[in-house]
Amino acid sequence: MSTDSTLKAQNTSGSLDSMFKITERKTTIGTELYAGFITFLAMSYILAVNPAILGDIPGMDKGAVFTATALSAAIATLIMGIWGNYPVMLAPGMSMNGFFKGLLLSGSVAVLWNEALFGIFLSGILYLAFSLTNIRKSMIESIPEDLKLAITVSLGLFIAFLGLKNAGIIVSNPFVLVGLGDISDPKVIIAYVSIFIALGCMVRDIKLATFISFVSAIVLTILADVFMGTSNAPIPEQLVAMPPSMAGSFGAIFDFSAFTPEKMFDLLFIVLIFLIVDFFDGLSTIVGVGRDAGIIDKDGKVPNAKSALVADAGGTVIGSILGTTSITAFSESGIASSQGAKTGLAAVMVAGLFLISLFLYPIFSIFSAAMVAPAMVVVGIYMVGRLGQINWEKKESRIAAFFTIMFTVLSFSPANGMAMGFISYAFTMVVAGKRKEVHPLIYGLCVVFLTYLILL
Repeated sequence: MSTDSTLKAQNTSGSLDSMFKITERKTTIGTELYAGFITFLAMSYILAVNPAILGDIPGMDKGAVFTATALSAAIATLIMGIWGNYPVMLAPGMSMNGFFKGLLLSGSVAVLWNEALFGIFLSGILYLAFSLTNIRKSMIESIPEDLKLAITVSLGLFIAFLGLKNAGIIVSNPFVLVGLGDISDPKVIIAYVSIFIALGCMVRDIKLATFISFVSAIVLTILADVFMGTSNAPIPEQLVAMPPSMAGSFGAIFDFSAFTPEKMFDLLFIVLIFLIVDFFDGLSTIVGVGRDAGIIDKDGKVPNAKSALVADAGGTVIGSILGTTSITAFSESGIASSQGAKTGLAAVMVAGLFLISLFLYPIFSIFSAAMVAPAMVVVGIYMVGRLGQINWEKKESRIAAFFTIMFTVLSFSPANGMAMGFISYAFTMVVAGKRKEVHPLIYGLCVVFLTYLILL
């Protein structure tokens, strides 16, 4: 290597060190880049899952969703890496895309897909405003921890149920509502095998369980097509192409031609639900990864928290404009910290790989909802782990958690579950003589939720 090349490399290394505090946080550039690469592999399934899920919604184009997914993930993660300097990666949330689809297709709301995305846009704007002010502290403290946990668990069960349904493992039954699907169906067999492969990885503490279940489903589906001719996902002739157009989705949230005043309550609920879930889910991931990476001290102070939350909120605003659901901090970011990442350089690496993936749509386009269903089930298993953190000895928490989870799954609507959870919590606290312990915001939300259920 020439002297000039050596000096350039040293200058680049020095700039990265200064920008991301590499030495200060006791890590190396190589460690950060490697951790980012491994984490991208772990979360790349979202490039197939998100289009497969949202593409089933009338009016949403799979190609446009793919481009929106890759681009929004790249932008949000880049902001997090450079501005927040956290090894936290962002992309459309797995629980949120399943919830969005279920909300629209179940008839829980009467809004169109672009109108629902406008609700997500508004939730992102509010989230951004909260992140820039001290309101975020009031929001965090107003909702009981047990209720937050119950919402997370209910969404996990919802997305897992949706995955089992897409895989054909769970089917409708005229007598008992649902039942087991035909285990002799190759699609069902592949789903079972992929899920159990992931379970084995989870038990052995292999961090790439979700990614491995996703890849195994793909490989088995291709093999089934080759030897049995059962797959409807042929291998594409070309592997690299220009990103699909977003002409039909970019800016579609600002089309109000079909919006009517009757849809206002539905829009309000979408704003509230996505705001609450996105806000607390993002915060918990940032805090969890930050603590694991040693960025957060034992006193619990979160350095540069405002910048990290702004990146999270800004991602949702950008994603909704591009044409996808809420952008959130991925739990797979924990893989980066487990590989030694301590700075935003790992996130910058992931952002770059998402940009490269824009040109790989032919590969990701072959994936169907059934093929990505095992990954959805695995995500549900991870999310349901919060169940043990709920204080079941406290009757008010037990009742609220039960209503939240049961109504989410049985009515196939996270909106209904969340409404019943808030209402039951406020009711039991009042009856128990603890009404002063409930934040006024909770009572306000209960009025809104009750109005929603009556009009529903």
